[in-house]
Amino acid sequence: MRLKQHAPNVMVATSEMYMTNTTVVTAGSRCLLIDPALLPGELAALESDLAELHLEVEAAVSTHPHWDHVLWSAGLGNAPRYASRKAIDFLAHHRKEAIDDQLAGAGERWYAKWDNELVARLTEIPGDQRVPWSGPAALFVTHDAHAVGHSAVFFPELGVLVAADMLSDIEVPGLDWDRPNQLDDYTSGLDRLAALQRIQLVIPGHGHAGDGRAFQDRLAADRKYLAGLVSGDVQDPRLDGWPPMRRQHEGNVEGYAKTRNQ
Repeated sequence: MRLKQHAPNVMVATSEMYMTNTTVVTAGSRCLLIDPALLPGELAALESDLAELHLEVEAAVSTHPHWDHVLWSAGLGNAPRYASRKAIDFLAHHRKEAIDDQLAGAGERWYAKWDNELVARLTEIPGDQRVPWSGPAALFVTHDAHAVGHSAVFFPELGVLVAADMLSDIEVPGLDWDRPNQLDDYTSGLDRLAALQRIQLVIPGHGHAGDGRAFQDRLAADRKYLAGLVSGDVQDPRLDGWPPMRRQHEGNVEGYAKTRNQ
């Protein structure tokens, strides 16, 4: 079984690709599924794990409109898959380059094929930002850091934060330099997450889950990284831990330089 228990009612499966995390929160025989990922075989294994645990997907969440966070497979059922209005609007205008082209490229690299008809079939989260399901309260915390309409999912009763593509132990911040004010937006996103109380478990989109101390440490590390990006003096151990991070950092340096010249 790929799903591993991290807290009561909370399980995580980590993909071999990009260390992408799938989070499952249970309530009796039903569950809330967040960002199922990544390879088709891993989605099939997730189906098998849920069946073995006698869990039915009651609702799901796609945290943001990047291709690796809007995947699905038929065996997961027909539950509503919630996302922010901004994320849905973005995909309405940019589906081809953001999803279809990315899936085609990933398929060629990894000899994989997803069911494109099921990808990014999303429903807007209700106005109260609470996921409609029968389990513990699941609240959207939406901002525009990393991607437009990026949403963490906070479970106040459980002390669990599914942070999506932020607060990672292996990734430095990934900023969307195609959009204006991204540095300010990223800082504001961190501020929104920092305001959450009594976090006991943080689950990033990529990397390892951590406890409450890790939550604070990762907030501090991401703030330090952004400050170093501005000052031109970034010293972050994550740059030498996971090979793609040097490339991501170089993109941030180039992106920030362009904003200064505009």
